[in-house]
Amino acid sequence: MRIILTGAVGTMGKTTVNTIALHPECQIVAGVDKFADGANYSFPVYTDISKVGETADCLIDFSVKAALPGILTYITEKKLPAVLCTTGYDAEDIKAIEEAAKTVPILRSGNMSVGINALIKLVKEAAAALPGADIEVIEAHHHNKADAPSGTAKMLVAAAKTARPELVPVYGREGLVGKRKPEEIGVHAIRGGSIVGKHEVMFIMNNEVVTLKHEAENKGIFSEGAVSAAKFLVNAKPGLYSMADVLDK
Repeated sequence: MRIILTGAVGTMGKTTVNTIALHPECQIVAGVDKFADGANYSFPVYTDISKVGETADCLIDFSVKAALPGILTYITEKKLPAVLCTTGYDAEDIKAIEEAAKTVPILRSGNMSVGINALIKLVKEAAAALPGADIEVIEAHHHNKADAPSGTAKMLVAAAKTARPELVPVYGREGLVGKRKPEEIGVHAIRGGSIVGKHEVMFIMNNEVVTLKHEAENKGIFSEGAVSAAKFLVNAKPGLYSMADVLDK
């Protein structure tokens, strides 16, 4: 499988290069990164995706939100499946992704980890089983992460809302906030050091607490998930997919 990697020079780009090297059936044919001059790879790295002329079977994106328009233009023109691993998209971005997915298969996930996607399933079940619990989501990442809360935290909120659609996110608390409302779901972001990623969902009741949590020990779990997603997409029809589709195949 031939892969174009966007965000090739970033931390996750480098991790993905190392991961793909462990998959002999996969090959990166080109990379894209605005810092292409700092690349030292066996494949070419371009500063602009429109300059990529290599033939590929799938694109994996670990770049930044601002790169999305160019990526969507490229994959729709080339009819190229794409795994979008970048977070921080807004409603307009998601709408553009959904439109592009009408013509090419796209998998978008706020977290490519198999464990996190299992956690999402468990959160859905717990939210249904504990309808009266107060729910709090806590996430922690390294000090270089630009967006907050994390895309994964948003996925966990959405998972809880499948059983309790009345839930309304409250992002942190400060000052005289008053009594906690039953429909609140607290979301808290911690940033510091080199934390790869920690996510915790607390279901808090009178006299007892149920906690579901996941901790990433290294970034390789995300690139492994991205490669699995790429393999899934190669034979997929146009549409918008998630890691749940990869796990359920």
